[in-house]
Amino acid sequence: MRAVEPSASGWVDRGAGDRVRYEVYGEGEPTVYLLMPDTIVQSRAWKAQIPFLARFFRVVVSDPRGNGGSTTPRSAEGFEDRLMIDDAWAVLDAVGADRAVLVGLCTGAGYVVMMAAEAPQRVLGICSINPGLQLSPPLPHKVRFDFDEARESYDGWEKLNRHYWLEDWPGFAEFFFGQLLPEPHSTKQREDCVAWALQTTPEAMLLAGYSPPYPGDEQQTITAARAVRCPVLVITGSLDMCQNPERGRRLAELTGAQHVVIEGGGHLPQARDPVKVNLLLREFVFRAAASGQR
Repeated sequence: MRAVEPSASGWVDRGAGDRVRYEVYGEGEPTVYLLMPDTIVQSRAWKAQIPFLARFFRVVVSDPRGNGGSTTPRSAEGFEDRLMIDDAWAVLDAVGADRAVLVGLCTGAGYVVMMAAEAPQRVLGICSINPGLQLSPPLPHKVRFDFDEARESYDGWEKLNRHYWLEDWPGFAEFFFGQLLPEPHSTKQREDCVAWALQTTPEAMLLAGYSPPYPGDEQQTITAARAVRCPVLVITGSLDMCQNPERGRRLAELTGAQHVVIEGGGHLPQARDPVKVNLLLREFVFRAAASGQR
């Protein structure tokens, strides 16, 4: 049972047999679009935000390619970043949202920056949570071990490995979300994330790719960030084990954003510290909407 049921739902046909599942909650304005990071989780990861924000705004969510109600492309080309961003635009078109506040997490937090840079007339504001953008070196443990090297055994971050994924995807999901949710008393959040990860497959994850954050080039990323003209909120967990917290700090510096650091927070503050995140988002959306009316 959900805290609130969608007021509308559907699929966007994206060609090549691919469809993106979306849901709409609430009826207020402006539209707030909550973007997921990538294939490893689905839109239910926003379940703590949807009922609260839908009391004030129209809230839109969608499942990423390869998880939830969206289809799984048959090739790596079907997971290209450009297609993922275009999926988001297509969802906004389908729900009739000419303008929206965009909220993204991890890779999705990078996507909202790109979207605001390329179509400023459609974006009232962006919130970037632990952004996956090439604005600093990656965390050392993420690149310490060769992703493609087969090993006799896998321990700790050695599990970030294509062979281990195929051998024990549930084991990787349990390890990974244990690292991303370091806060005490996070058992339920970890269980949720593992369950969502098991709705995709290691084969789909390998097609989606394990590569530097989009667009993969620091100067291009800086150029895009500097092109953002709308209000920006950056939320960073000080104990993020997925994205280097320096990326959030630099994004805030480049965009003139309000930057909130959650001390002791991990990669998924919307799940582990939902009250704080929800209040930050409500205040920010009201501010972005007011700015867009000037």
